Amino acid sequence: MAQLNVNLADVNENDAEGGNFTVLPRGRYMLQIIEGDVKENSKKTGMLFDYKAEVIEGDCQGAKIFGNINVSHSNMTAQKIGQAQLKALALACGMDPSTLSDTEQLNWQPFLADVDIEPYQKNGQDKERNVIKKFIHAGNADSVPPGKEAANDNVTKPTTTANDNKPQTTTARPTQNNAATASGGARSMPWKK
Repeated sequence: MAQLNVNLADVNENDAEGGNFTVLPRGRYMLQIIEGDVKENSKKTGMLFDYKAEVIEGDCQGAKIFGNINVSHSNMTAQKIGQAQLKALALACGMDPSTLSDTEQLNWQPFLADVDIEPYQKNGQDKERNVIKKFIHAGNADSVPPGKEAANDNVTKPTTTANDNKPQTTTARPTQNNAATASGGARSMPWKK
């Protein structure tokens, strides 16, 4: 028999289901991994990187997102996808993927990611959770974040006139690397360390 050495008098049994996490809106967030470990998956068919990430900027700062990435798997397609995700995470953190040898290297490194909402069932109840859909790095930084896609309103937009060979004007201000940005974001991307 083992001694528990805890006082359960002030514990709320409703907390037994786990934390009541707020589901973040779909979008692009600056995050960092705060915990991570490589462990065997539940079906014992491979190893995965199980991590907890935290939003480090904006209105949702401090929110947590949990995820995992296949490192090795008996299904070669699952392994290929997982290793591509791991490489994208390293690139998003500004790291050379060929130097990634330990998950500790990923901890506390800021990175951009597209976060989506995924439905699931727990104890017969429909629930939602956040998932990282894409790690953003120099190779895919121009992709549209989730929730920002143009709505299909089935309205035909008028076309513009032919090119009159006049230079285009922009109201965007130049950034540190002289690329125009309309959003005015002053933070440099993690892969541009």
